[in-house]
Amino acid sequence: MVNMSINNIQSAMKEPSFVPDEIDLMILESMAANAETSFKQMAQKLKVDQRTIAKRIGAMKEKGVLRDAIEIDWGRLGLSIVTYVGAETGLGEKDVSRLHEYIKKDPRITEAYSTIGGQEYYFKVVETDLQSLREVLTPFEPITSKLTSSIVSSQIKKRDDVSLLRFLRQRGFSRKKRKPHAD
Repeated sequence: MVNMSINNIQSAMKEPSFVPDEIDLMILESMAANAETSFKQMAQKLKVDQRTIAKRIGAMKEKGVLRDAIEIDWGRLGLSIVTYVGAETGLGEKDVSRLHEYIKKDPRITEAYSTIGGQEYYFKVVETDLQSLREVLTPFEPITSKLTSSIVSSQIKKRDDVSLLRFLRQRGFSRKKRKPHAD
């Protein structure tokens, strides 16, 4: 199990498939601030041609940097219990497979990760109430050890892609200091 995780880390540390330049980062920042910004508005703001915007966004979509998605506020739909769960398993491959299958099939588990560190696995669960949450977690007990859960009581910081992109741009995280990609 550890060798597989180390391979995943080594794979993630390889050169990215897309290395942005400052304009790419500014396009992403603009889109993160307002996903409905038109190419024309971005072109005016960034002082580049609309075709440049379209071409670069197309390249980022092709490389998987940008994906079409929506953001849903599950709490407003009644799924107000958000829980982060950590687990370990010292069991054999059969039980690891059962764990992975359960995680993949239960739609209330919205994210799941295999990690190196305090826990082997972390996953995020959304549910309507504590009893329903218990129903999600109960099947984990025979196939995991050290199952821990933390229910979110309040959010300190929301995902902030704009600030991260601005930070990367200011730090000089661009292709002018790294390997170039074709425009």
